[in-house]
Amino acid sequence: MTTNPTVTRTTGAVPLPATPDVTPEPDVTPDASSSAAGAPKRRPWILRALRSRAFGWLVFAAALVAWQRYATANPSPRYATVTDVAVQWWDQILGGPLLTATLQTLRTMLIGYGVAAVLAVVIGVLMARVRLVYVLLEPPLELLRPMPISAVIPLLILYLGIDDAMKISVVALAAFFHILLNAYSGAGSTHRTMMDTARTFGLTWRQTMAEIVIPAAAPSIFVGLRSALAASLVISVVVGMIAGNDGLGHLLMIQQQSFQVTDLIVGAVTIAMLGYALNAAFLFIERRVLHWHFGATRTHD
Repeated sequence: MTTNPTVTRTTGAVPLPATPDVTPEPDVTPDASSSAAGAPKRRPWILRALRSRAFGWLVFAAALVAWQRYATANPSPRYATVTDVAVQWWDQILGGPLLTATLQTLRTMLIGYGVAAVLAVVIGVLMARVRLVYVLLEPPLELLRPMPISAVIPLLILYLGIDDAMKISVVALAAFFHILLNAYSGAGSTHRTMMDTARTFGLTWRQTMAEIVIPAAAPSIFVGLRSALAASLVISVVVGMIAGNDGLGHLLMIQQQSFQVTDLIVGAVTIAMLGYALNAAFLFIERRVLHWHFGATRTHD
């Protein structure tokens, strides 16, 4: 048997020559409404307006307009128009007792608040990290915490009189537990990994508290400080009503007894404005002290 050397025998299918894989490009029509790749989708203007702080002020302005119209249409000694309140507030701030009473209340409040802040942060952090301190202080503090301030004021009047010492003590006591609980919670929830890292690097107990525990607890502490700020203002006014001889609370009681409706509203508006200003100042400080925290957690729309 002879074979032709020029013939090559193959088995199986013969592969077809390769053709380039050409995928037709989609017919893309530019859309002016589509946003660039990766750019956040913008909300409709109505949603942006509803989420804006300006919307809240607009609602507040509408409430003032409604108040003005109702008080004008229904004249009564029990009502005062917005314009009357504004004029009276300006007169009281310039030449009346309102400015003096406001400064007296603010002084009492800030001193009591400052005392409470220092004591509550120190005690709260120590209770969270030192077992002996927790064992010693937890029972008496838990006994005092549910006690209403109105039950404490008569005792403080008995021992301290009705001067500044009593009012500052009441404010400090009211603010103390707001800050204490948050300081204790923040310091006690420090992540174990961070504590192990501190031990690995050989940090002392004092260095660990200053560089690990307190920074980790700072956001929680500031929550308590902000809550205590509002409580301090409220209590400083209330204690002036109950047993004070000066301040906004005392002034409001005098005006209520003499049925000075417009002046009463002026006093209430002043307290509201003071609270708003204090909260705004607190947030301003908080954003700068905890800038690292807000930069890591806050999202922007």
